[in-house]
Amino acid sequence: MLVAAAAGYLMLPRADVSLPLVEGCRLDRQTCSAALPGGGRIEMAIEPRPVPSSGPMRVVVAVEGRQPVGVEVSFQGVDMNMGLHRLPLAAAGGRFVGETTLPVCVTGRMVWQATVMLETGRANVTVPFRFESGL
Repeated sequence: MLVAAAAGYLMLPRADVSLPLVEGCRLDRQTCSAALPGGGRIEMAIEPRPVPSSGPMRVVVAVEGRQPVGVEVSFQGVDMNMGLHRLPLAAAGGRFVGETTLPVCVTGRMVWQATVMLETGRANVTVPFRFESGL
């Protein structure tokens, strides 16, 4: 019976959950966080601050109340199409970290949306944050 219950759980469809944009918090100024549905929190930080228009930046994501099997961040220009840039993060001491360099905008300043994608066993959760580079 236990085997049948476990098999039934594994057969359940995965759910995709997209949270709304985290308002009132800019990653180029501070660490931002959001509550996850069903409990838990996600926290994201970008260094250095201010975010340069070129050069490497470090991305750190911490997740409480969930145990994701994978974390990725996608970066998209808000006002200008700069293509889609995806960064898989590596688990490191209870957090997920990565380093990347974004495409350079010819205007200097650029507003970006960084969408964190959490892959868990039962759901994929996306959480969008905003920041500005080239300040």
